[in-house]
Amino acid sequence: MTEPGPPPPGTTAQREARARAEPQTHITLLRHGEPDWSPAGGRSVSDPGLTPFGQAQARAVAKRLSSQRFDAIYVSPYRRSQETAVPLAEALGIEPVTVDGLAEIGVSVEGLTQEEVDRYFVEGSKRPLEQHWEGWPGAESFVDFHTRVTGGVTDVLGRHGLRSAREQDFTIWEVPDSPACIAIVAHGGTNACALTHLLDIDPVPWEWLRFETQLAAFSVLQTRAVGSRGAVWSLQNFNEVDHLASAGLR
Repeated sequence: MTEPGPPPPGTTAQREARARAEPQTHITLLRHGEPDWSPAGGRSVSDPGLTPFGQAQARAVAKRLSSQRFDAIYVSPYRRSQETAVPLAEALGIEPVTVDGLAEIGVSVEGLTQEEVDRYFVEGSKRPLEQHWEGWPGAESFVDFHTRVTGGVTDVLGRHGLRSAREQDFTIWEVPDSPACIAIVAHGGTNACALTHLLDIDPVPWEWLRFETQLAAFSVLQTRAVGSRGAVWSLQNFNEVDHLASAGLR
C-alpha cells in the first residue's frame, strides 16, 4: 500500500498544518501508569507506587515522548506520578519539579479491602447530583480540588511567562515571545480539571468522566492566537495510547 504523501500545496490541510507547526507553547498532560493500590494483595493504601506493569507503561511513554522538546517537567507529589515521571526525566535530562497543587482529588480508602473500596466509589457515584460538589464521601470537596488544581496550573504556566486575563466573556492568555514546551505528569482527575480550565469550560464535579483518559495516556494542548492580542488553548491530541499498543501494554 502506498503511504499518503503531504497535502497538496495551498490546500486547507496544508494551511492548517502550517498553523499548527508555528512556534506555540505546548502542554503535554500525562496520566500516571498502573498503581499498586493493594500491595501484596493486602488492604488499600492512599499513596501507592506503580506495579511492574505500570513501570513498563512509564518506560513506554518515555520512549514515545523523549524525541520531543521539553523545557520542564512538573509532577504531582504522589508516588504513582513521581515514578511515572522518572523514565521521561532521565531520557530528557530534566529534573522534575513537584507541584503540590497537581495532586489527585482526595479520597478516603486507606486500609479498606478491595470490596470495601469498590463499594465506596459505587455508593459515592449514586448520590444526588448536588452532593457531588462535596467530592468523595469523607474526603476533599470537588470545589477545593478544582481551586487547588487550577491554582497549580496557573503557577506552572506563570513560571514560563503565561498569564490569563478575562476579555469580554472569554479567557485570553498572554504568551511570551519564546514558547515553552511543558510536561505535566499527574492524574486522571487533575488532568481533566486542567483541560477544563485551559479550554475555558465551566467545571462539573465529575471532570474525570468528561475528559476520561487511560493509564499512561497523554493529551496535548497548544496556544493559538485569537483576536488582536493574546491566545487561547487548542486541544491537539487527547488520550493518546498508541505507544502502549506498540509496546504490547494494552
